[in-house]
Amino acid sequence: MDLKMSLFKSGKPKLKYYKAMKSLTGIIVLMALLPLLIFGKGEPSPVLRFNQDGKIKIVQFTDIHYLVDPYNRSDSALAMMKTVIAIEKPDLVVLTGDIVCSKNTAKGWMSLSKVFIDAKVPWAVTLGNHDTEKDLTGEQIMEIIADMPYCLTKNGPRNITGSGNYIIPVQSSKSGKTEALFYFFDSHSSFPLPERKDFGTYEWIDFEQIQWYRKQSRKFTGKNSGQPIPSLAFFHIPLPEYKEVLEKGKITGIQEETVCSPLLNSGLFTAMLESGDVMGMFVGHDHNNNYIGCLRNICLAYGNCSGRQCYGKIGKGARVIELYEGERKFDTWILNLYECDHKKDIWIPTNDYEGKFFVTYPDSFNEKQE
Repeated sequence: MDLKMSLFKSGKPKLKYYKAMKSLTGIIVLMALLPLLIFGKGEPSPVLRFNQDGKIKIVQFTDIHYLVDPYNRSDSALAMMKTVIAIEKPDLVVLTGDIVCSKNTAKGWMSLSKVFIDAKVPWAVTLGNHDTEKDLTGEQIMEIIADMPYCLTKNGPRNITGSGNYIIPVQSSKSGKTEALFYFFDSHSSFPLPERKDFGTYEWIDFEQIQWYRKQSRKFTGKNSGQPIPSLAFFHIPLPEYKEVLEKGKITGIQEETVCSPLLNSGLFTAMLESGDVMGMFVGHDHNNNYIGCLRNICLAYGNCSGRQCYGKIGKGARVIELYEGERKFDTWILNLYECDHKKDIWIPTNDYEGKFFVTYPDSFNEKQE
C-alpha cells in the first residue's frame, strides 16, 4: 500500500467511491469530446533543439485557473498568453499546474490549448492540486492533451505514482545529440482527509518518482561519457527547500506569501544534488511569489501567476527562461503584464514588456550562495 494512502485508511472506501464516480464522469465527457480529439491524431511530435545561436527559450505560465464560463473573464488570461507568445516567440511553453480548474474540464482544455495550437508552438504540462478536483482524473487529462497538436506532454510510466512524470530531451543545434533535458513531475495534491494534520496539507513527491528520476539521470549521464546533462525540472508545488533559500536571504524577485510546500521532505532536492544534472527547478502554486534563489548550486524559482480568476496582488504574467547550448547556464526573467485584483475586478495592462528580476545562472549567484 502506498505510504500516503496508508495514513488515511479510515477514508479509503469514500475515496474509492469518489474515484469510481469521477472515472464514470470522465468516460462520458471523453465520449462527448471524441470528435474534437481526433484532429490531433497523426500529428508528428515536435522535436526540441537549440537554435543556430545556441539557445532555446521557454515561457512558463502557471496558475491560470481557467474556468469554462463566458461571464467569468478567464479568457483574459488566454489573451495575455497569446501576447507573451507573440512577443517572446518561445521554443516551448510550459504550464506548471492549476491550469483548468472548473467543471467541463475537457472542454476547458480544448479552449485553452487552442492558444498554443494556433501559435504552432510546442507545449508541455505538469498538473497542479486543483486540476483534478472536478470532472477528470490526472490520467484522463493527460490522455486528452497528449494527443493534441504540438503537445509534448506524456502521462509517464504506469508503474510509478502520479500522472505526468516524463522527460523532454533537447537536441544539439548541429546534430541529434541530447544537449539538455527537461524533467516533469506530478507533485500531486492536498491530502484527501483531515485526520492526520501532523503530516501537513500537501502530498510530497513520491519515493517511486525520485527513484525513477535517479535511474533516468544515471542513464543519460552514462550515455554522455559520465557527464551530467544540463537539466531543468518543472512541477507545481514547491519543495520544502524553497523555505530554506528564503531563510538565507538569497533571492531575486517578490516574496509576499508563505511557501506552501509539503510539511515532510521526501528527498527530491537531495537526489538532484547528488545526480548533478538539474540546474534549476520551476514551480507555481503560491500566487504572490515569483522569486528565484540558489541553494547549493541549484536554482529554486517560481513562475509568475498568469490567471485573472485567482487570488494574487503582485501582477499577472509569465517567466521566461533561456538556456545556452553546451554550457551549464541559463538566463531568466519575469514579465509582469497586468495589474490584477480578482476581488476588486481589476485587470489593468501595464504596457511594460521589459523583463523584471533578470538573473543569469550561475553568474548571478556566485557570490551569494554558501
